[in-house]
Amino acid sequence: MLSFISLSSKSNTTTKCEQDFVLLVESALRRELWALKILDSWGKPLPSGLLKGNNLWVGNYDECLDPLYQHDNKTFLKQTFDGHYCALLPRGMKPQQTMAYGLILGICVPSSCDRQSTVSLVQSLFNQSNMTENNLLCSNDAASKQKSLSGGAIATCVVLSLLGFLVLIGTIIDLILASRLQSVNHIGSPTQRSSKISPIKLAENKSMILPRHSRYSIQTLLESTYIAFIAEFSAIHTLRRIFTMRKKNDSNSFDCLNGLRVLSLFWVIFGHTITFILIYTSNIIDGFAWSHSMTFQLITSAMFSVDTFFVLSGFLTAILFVREVAKKKLSFRLFILYYIHRYIRLTPTFLLVMLVSINLSPYFGRGPLYPSVQGFETTGCIRRGWWTSILYIGNLVNIHDMCLDASWYLYNDMQFHWIAPLALIPFVIGRKPIAFMVATLFVLVGIGSILGILLYYPNMEVNRITATMQTTGPTFYEKIYLTPWCRISPYAIGLLTGFIVINTGQFDNHLPWADLYFYNFLETILGINENCLDNYPSLKQNREVVEKQPKIAEYLKNLPKTSI
Repeated sequence: MLSFISLSSKSNTTTKCEQDFVLLVESALRRELWALKILDSWGKPLPSGLLKGNNLWVGNYDECLDPLYQHDNKTFLKQTFDGHYCALLPRGMKPQQTMAYGLILGICVPSSCDRQSTVSLVQSLFNQSNMTENNLLCSNDAASKQKSLSGGAIATCVVLSLLGFLVLIGTIIDLILASRLQSVNHIGSPTQRSSKISPIKLAENKSMILPRHSRYSIQTLLESTYIAFIAEFSAIHTLRRIFTMRKKNDSNSFDCLNGLRVLSLFWVIFGHTITFILIYTSNIIDGFAWSHSMTFQLITSAMFSVDTFFVLSGFLTAILFVREVAKKKLSFRLFILYYIHRYIRLTPTFLLVMLVSINLSPYFGRGPLYPSVQGFETTGCIRRGWWTSILYIGNLVNIHDMCLDASWYLYNDMQFHWIAPLALIPFVIGRKPIAFMVATLFVLVGIGSILGILLYYPNMEVNRITATMQTTGPTFYEKIYLTPWCRISPYAIGLLTGFIVINTGQFDNHLPWADLYFYNFLETILGINENCLDNYPSLKQNREVVEKQPKIAEYLKNLPKTSI
């Protein structure tokens, strides 16, 4: 810093940022408290835990920005100028990345320093000529200042407000109708008084009998298209559906799937939580040590949990399509509705979440590593990749600009839904052998695609699971993990399972409790063997935690068996 002061004193073209920084250093040398506070907030070299992987020298974000409180006179210390925090990211790392290797340093500079001035200052202090604005996360970015919302953020807030208004109106209508029905129940027979009638349920079941004096007013309201539409937004009605634990006595329902969904959902959340927070820990080496233990294999094998949802999707698609054809017969209209229904069911909610992530996530938080410029999404998503989400092709086109990284699952599931009729139509028209052959072919395509890619890219990089990392060649994530031709095997196994259940008519086959416990125990043992024990011996040896070809080989071997 002293050398920087000498250089600045000789230069006649110093900026306001450089002048304030010189004043900061000189004030610190005079032991002025406000200047010492700003320099004290810097990330310190050689902190504790270096050998444990502590590469986060972020300093103290709040100390840099907030004035120092003096306990003696109960006032805040006056500063010549305010501080401005910036985090210096490693070369090749971008603010939206979740994984990186390298030092992250927090600095506190004068508030007069914009991004370009900060880059020049850092280049002079650390002799880093290749430092750019992309390597900075600064507290004075537009979103961090919270002065005004962007146009996209305002539009998103308007959409959310309209939805909130519909929920409010729908809830009020639901309460009014429920109140009227309650008064009707008190007037009616004792049987009617003892049961609570939901207004939405009454709208769905128009055969329910009401007292003659109230039948016209309430029934007219419920039969109104607008009232029925708005009432569907009722928060009470929605929460009642979500939290109702009543078991349906329907032989055509598969209640066991709910348990599979819950367990797999916990597995997905648990595995992703541990994986994505590793970069923000100060003892990442301990995480590598834990990966050698048997219990940690549940996390390292979390990639297989997603396949459960592919299997369920294929199974339910087969069951529901066959039932729909049995009711209405196969027609061009039913075929078109097959695609439209899935698109309308997923897209509005998906796009709303994407809008919130793009436009509002920059305002969700503040901190040394919070991406306050673009939020959770990259610039490529905002400028080039958003349209691929509308068409559900984000895993095939501009994958590095994908919005909502987790949406790769929706893309694959929608693409599987597009081609599923190749097996579904032969099944419903009586050509069941062809349907089984097509579904089996899908399984073989998934296995063969992975094998072919491994042979074509023998040196594929697989130890980085994010496409945003700077790599010199193809990665496991972009060539195998995202692509539908490599992920279709579980979905096809779900189709085959649905065909078998329909073909055998085993909709209401209830096993004895003893057999049920035995089969669950057997499935648990097999699952642990396939997903955990197969990887465990290689981890017990002196190898890297994440290997190249052995890791993909295990993935290739376990993928179909996990689905089964």
